[in-house]
Amino acid sequence: MRFYKEISEGRDAGGNARKSAHMLVNLQVLRALAASSVVIAHALHETEILAAATGRAAVDGSAWNLGFGVDIFFVLSGFIMTHTAASEFGKSGAPLHFFLRRCARVVPLYWLLTSVMLLGALAAPSLLVVPVGSISHVLASYFFIPSGRGVGEIRPVLALGWTLNYEMLFYVFFALALLLPIRLGVVWLSVLMVGMALLGNLVDPSHVQIAFWTSPIILEFLFGVYVALIFRSGVRIGKGIALGLVAIGLLGFVHVSTLWNDVALPQFLRSGLPAALLVLAAAIGTALPHRRPVLWSAALGDASYSLYLAHPFILRPMRAIWAQVIGGALPPGLFAGFSTLAAVLLALALFRGVEKPLTRRVQGVVLGSARRKRISAGELPAADTESA
Repeated sequence: MRFYKEISEGRDAGGNARKSAHMLVNLQVLRALAASSVVIAHALHETEILAAATGRAAVDGSAWNLGFGVDIFFVLSGFIMTHTAASEFGKSGAPLHFFLRRCARVVPLYWLLTSVMLLGALAAPSLLVVPVGSISHVLASYFFIPSGRGVGEIRPVLALGWTLNYEMLFYVFFALALLLPIRLGVVWLSVLMVGMALLGNLVDPSHVQIAFWTSPIILEFLFGVYVALIFRSGVRIGKGIALGLVAIGLLGFVHVSTLWNDVALPQFLRSGLPAALLVLAAAIGTALPHRRPVLWSAALGDASYSLYLAHPFILRPMRAIWAQVIGGALPPGLFAGFSTLAAVLLALALFRGVEKPLTRRVQGVVLGSARRKRISAGELPAADTESA
């Protein structure tokens, strides 16, 4: 699996790849959980529209913070980048190689689905909730630059790409940190990101890009960086402590009517800290048993990027078809279940048939060219993976 290669290329404090890969299944299951929670959140939102059209009651998901999956993804990203690139800190050419590797991994599917969205907007603009916007907005969407669409909404053409705008920002910062030895690099990264988050309190919201990039949510990536350092230090915990961390971390999925809520605390604390606990438990806790449900979840985790980006292409058409064909004959809750299952099946097919071969081809072109340049310059190429 792609993620297996990505993780196993990292080395723990003793340089043992086998030990560093022990948490593979745990993190895969966590990726599946994160992506699925986002899909379910959007499926429940679609039931509200469906309920208005059919007269049936929508599914009340107000007690759940299903967007918590995004916070898990951000912490996971900080963890994976630090762990897989730990041996690259301070090496010549490492920043460019790292950034190209990440672009080759993230860009192809995103650009493909953004283009599909644009073609759909041209063919049937009435199906879009929010207009595509100007040419500058389209270009900003392709190049991961925050840009407004609609009224007060900072989202690209493919709306879910707002998270990738933060991802790419983190990749730039992390690539710069690779110029330094790992300890100094992490210190520099920490000072930079904390400083930007503090600056965000002073920024005029009308400055769209600066206000977006200085949101304290960027600190969730930093949580993942420090979880990776804990993992690489060799710290491990038993099943009981790991389950305790998981139990606390899962509170991130709940809207709690206490001081620990979205109003009293910013998102990076309300959701970022529980997400960090989940990733920490997955990384340094005991591995989940290789039973069928766990392996199925791990397989979905491998397709989590496809699931995250592509599920709106299933949910919205299914909602329109459901309203026309079934109407109010069945409760919207069944729609949420069926549409989520359909999105999962689409993601698995998209991953195997499109994302995996497309990414491999782009990586071969981009990384192969970069590797040849590094060798011709007399540099030893860094440990490459097909999927890192």
